[in-house]
Amino acid sequence: MGLLGALVSRVQPLAITDDRVEARSDHGYPPTLVISGTTLTSKWFEGSDYEQVIEMVVTNTNKTNSLTLADTLNITASSSSFNLVTPGTLTRLYPGQAAVVQIGVQNAAGVAVGTSCSGKITATWGTGYGSAQTATSTVSGRCGFGDYTADAASLSWHWNPDWFHEVKFGIFIHWGVYSAPAYGSTGTSEDYAEWYWMRMTQPDYRTHTYQYHLATYGQNFTYDDFISNFTATSFDAKTWVDLIAASGAQYMVPVTKHHDGFALFNFSTSISERSSVHYGPKRDFIGELLNAAKTYHPQIRPGGGFPGGPPVNPYTGAVETCTGFVDNADFIQDIQLPQQNVLAYDYETEIMWCDIAGSANNATIFASAWLNWARDQGRQVTFNSRCGIAGDFDTPEYFTHDGVVSRKWESNRGMDPFSFGYNYQTPDSGYLTGNDIVQSLADIVSKNGNFLLDIGPKNDGTIPEIMQQGLTDAGAWITAHSESIFKTRYWSVTPGENNFRYTTTKDAFYIHYLTTPPTTLIIPDLVPYLPGDTVSILGGSLTGTVIPVTWNSDTTITLSLSNDVIASDEYVWTFKLAYTSRW
Repeated sequence: MGLLGALVSRVQPLAITDDRVEARSDHGYPPTLVISGTTLTSKWFEGSDYEQVIEMVVTNTNKTNSLTLADTLNITASSSSFNLVTPGTLTRLYPGQAAVVQIGVQNAAGVAVGTSCSGKITATWGTGYGSAQTATSTVSGRCGFGDYTADAASLSWHWNPDWFHEVKFGIFIHWGVYSAPAYGSTGTSEDYAEWYWMRMTQPDYRTHTYQYHLATYGQNFTYDDFISNFTATSFDAKTWVDLIAASGAQYMVPVTKHHDGFALFNFSTSISERSSVHYGPKRDFIGELLNAAKTYHPQIRPGGGFPGGPPVNPYTGAVETCTGFVDNADFIQDIQLPQQNVLAYDYETEIMWCDIAGSANNATIFASAWLNWARDQGRQVTFNSRCGIAGDFDTPEYFTHDGVVSRKWESNRGMDPFSFGYNYQTPDSGYLTGNDIVQSLADIVSKNGNFLLDIGPKNDGTIPEIMQQGLTDAGAWITAHSESIFKTRYWSVTPGENNFRYTTTKDAFYIHYLTTPPTTLIIPDLVPYLPGDTVSILGGSLTGTVIPVTWNSDTTITLSLSNDVIASDEYVWTFKLAYTSRW
């Protein structure tokens, strides 16, 4: 959930005097602020003692005056039900523009968690140069963090934790029995290689997997015969998480079980024995991977991909006794839900990345219990929209939006042109490069999205060199430009068009240019620049170099770039507009 929604304010040009810049006088030039959308959320500030976040939209409706450091904005709350702990502020807000502000509260003594309550929000500014200006709003909702119940209405209150907004870039991993045949055809005929088990039953499907399997393995070689070829002889969990860390990613989502029903983690044999623990390599790969991340790269948030579907005979499509199948009365109750519980509680995943939407399932039962348990552990977790209920975020595949989408979303795709699992027929030239990854990341983040990029290891547990190269190339850029990507928010006016993309923080505004810039770079949008601000290049060999700025008559700005500045970076050029002005 989020507040700005489809809010795209009409931006008014600033009034400019003949002298172009008129400093604030003793009387000041205060903005006009309006508070809207004030909400008591389900999240708390990370690292706090359950300090509940109240989130609101602050809009500057003044036609000429910007909010600046000189206004010393302070946003507070008062209520008989809660106490203010952390006030809110903004450093910059242009005329006609809006931004989200958060404050933190805790229940007053004697107020039970989950109690309906209300309060008053007050914004105060301008006291440093004149009479106080104020704006107020009311807020009502749930005070504190009561129990979720097993119904969609209760679960709809759950918001993405802020950390999920902040991590931005994650690595998806599709690896399993399907990595042995590793076939998905090429070009316009290509399809996800991880669906080999299904495509081999479809003679008319575009990949011709049915014909390929018959010619290569013969009619008596079943899908489950590939289990012995899923060797993982070269798998090393530390090598994998080292690469993920080098890519700059801040979370990972290994697929714990794909739709072929073969799992990569450990659970009771009363649930199933269809896993890598009981057959094939006889190893708990998810456990090894998450433990390696916790040991060597604890900053990487753990997730778990969990597609559904009972074991299916790849030839008849019937639910039958496949390798490791245990005869349970009900797939949802006896297999799916217990396996999800194992991932949630034993493996302590923080992201439940389902792919079971549309099925009759126990999503409300699972999610309510998991969220209550995580809260008691002081952990904030999240789940996607494919668990059978609305969830916290949407997950379009091989797709990005044209503009900002207010509901949190995460674009997921493979480094392969059109496969998540390894497809041996894809040439090296078909994989995403470092440049492709960085440009995609900047584009997606500017539109309120996360980027979940998939790698498909080989059946022996090695990650193809071409994938490693793309990830490490991208990682060098991401690390050098991290402040413009991680912990940023989208700009409510526009994500940018053509080669421009924008991200924001409380203290700065970032301009991303998606290709080599010209020496004279005119920023087409009314970015929140004021005289006295500092613009510098971020990342590359000349990071921190101040860039000359021309403030144009229409209040757009032009950046003057030397050839050395242009040559100092690659992939995407990023310019940091620091709000240093007190004008």
